Amino acid sequence: MYSFILNLSLRNRLLFIILSLVVLSFFIQTIFKGLENSCDLMWQPSKIFWEGINHYEYQMRTGDIFLGCQAGRYGHFLFILLYPITLFEWEQAKTIWILINICFALFIPIILCRFNNISTLHTFLIIGIFLTCHPTRMTFNLGQNSLMILFFLTLPFLTVSSRYRSFNMIISGASYVKYSTGYVLFLSLLVEKKFKNLFFTSLLTLFGWIFYSYYTDSSLILNFFEPLKMNFQDNYIRTGDLYSLMNIYFFKENNIINKILQIGLVLVGNIYFLYQIKDVKNKLAKLSVLCFLPLIFMPHSNYDYVLMLPLLIYSIKNYKLDISKYGLYLTLYYFYFHRLIRHWVNNDAFYQFCMLFIFTFFIILYVNHLKKNSPILE
Repeated sequence: MYSFILNLSLRNRLLFIILSLVVLSFFIQTIFKGLENSCDLMWQPSKIFWEGINHYEYQMRTGDIFLGCQAGRYGHFLFILLYPITLFEWEQAKTIWILINICFALFIPIILCRFNNISTLHTFLIIGIFLTCHPTRMTFNLGQNSLMILFFLTLPFLTVSSRYRSFNMIISGASYVKYSTGYVLFLSLLVEKKFKNLFFTSLLTLFGWIFYSYYTDSSLILNFFEPLKMNFQDNYIRTGDLYSLMNIYFFKENNIINKILQIGLVLVGNIYFLYQIKDVKNKLAKLSVLCFLPLIFMPHSNYDYVLMLPLLIYSIKNYKLDISKYGLYLTLYYFYFHRLIRHWVNNDAFYQFCMLFIFTFFIILYVNHLKKNSPILE
């Protein structure tokens, strides 16, 4: 880094320092907001679990949800993973989680850029964009885990020695704790018939389920379905994805048959796109598709758009291509302007439907581009 700065002209060096200070000021402001809020950090359900209580059953029965936003809808392993924060009171736990998210926010773009031979200048540009964009700032503000999930999702797409490959696959399975995002890795391995890797990624899920059931003295069978039951009972939906739109306009009644139909259609859509890219060799390109699909098919919030980071990196690296320009414009729009414009539009449902159409249209073009050109791209 130091040599990079020295090699810049005086004018560019001053510009680099000024922009770095702007990024730093935005980031510090974000951290302070996170220290005030962080309400989505799964501190209460994790603490309940480590007291030997089944938090799924407890929260569904009592409705006792800390700050009204710590509903533990995630997979079993998350509450095992978060054990360290349960050793602290709420205010200290928030601080620790902020520090962890800082590491994720810095390491994810650095790792992806390094493994994909991104120049130093472009790496700094990508880090600056990622640290100041609204999805990352919202992740800090709410204490969300979207950065952590993105980190786990990236691991299978890093070129490492055979010595670490299996370890990467096992750890990447932690992404399965967030059903609305991690499912896409599971489906991708299934479509590509990589059953060994599929088994490796499932180990943490199996361990989490068995350990959780044992530790809380819960029925093994009933406990397996409790996270799904909690999600379906709450009927968690948004307005900008296929699953939620089907729920709002076609499957309004919250029953098991409608949920099966919704999930079935979502799975078919995902499998179609994953099948189209199963032979794509460019790991960054494939990762960008995997991260993009949950934003089309499953309920998500603004902080989940951190999943567009791989597309940002791919687009900057291959900017001369028309499809990369479209990908870059779309990413920057969601990183900086989506939330503002959404509040200006009077008809939110219409706006979200239009954006879903644009997302779907883009992924069709993008996948076709990858099928034709990925083998010759770096």
